[in-house]
Amino acid sequence: MLIAGGIAWGWYHGGHALGRDLLLQWVAWTCGLTALGALLAGANPLSLLAGALVAPFKPFRPGLPSGMFSALVELRLRKPAYPDFLALRDDAQTLRGWYRNRVTRIVLVFMLTNLGTVAGEWMAGARIFGKLLG
Repeated sequence: MLIAGGIAWGWYHGGHALGRDLLLQWVAWTCGLTALGALLAGANPLSLLAGALVAPFKPFRPGLPSGMFSALVELRLRKPAYPDFLALRDDAQTLRGWYRNRVTRIVLVFMLTNLGTVAGEWMAGARIFGKLLG
């Protein structure tokens, strides 16, 4: 509510230009860092896009993180096979295994996409309140 309130306050007191700038800051930071997290996880481009598109709306639906959407698309596009589950114990012990195994890759996409979203929210919040206070 703080972010939405800050953007609304900026729109009301600073006019259309400031309100639009604050909203663009929010969308750019959340989408950008969410996409970066998905990219670091080696997500499929469609998974990356799914996470980035829903990231700006995360504060309004806290029970549905953007990483979940990314991971669901990743699950649909890269379905784990039986051998992935058999190799899960060994693959989860190395970084290379996390990227090679389809099960752990989905978990990695979920985690890094969510971390990117959280980082984007904090960065955008700091930028928005910096503009409102400065």
